[in-house]
Amino acid sequence: MAGFFFLYFTACMANAPETCESKRLPLDVADARGCIRVAQPQLARWIDTHPDYRITAWRCGSPPRELGTRI
Repeated sequence: MAGFFFLYFTACMANAPETCESKRLPLDVADARGCIRVAQPQLARWIDTHPDYRITAWRCGSPPRELGTRI
């Protein structure tokens, strides 16, 4: 079954490590393993376009459900 996952990560300024932001990238992958498999290349691409940041943590997860939807 195809799914949709987000790559959640924390990016901190390289010259001010106490200044951090929570980020997320949408990934069109089939499952959590697919998310984990593409996570590092996606993060590397993000860092290439944001050289002033360092990634300090990351995880894969499904997007939050909208309020009022059934399980």
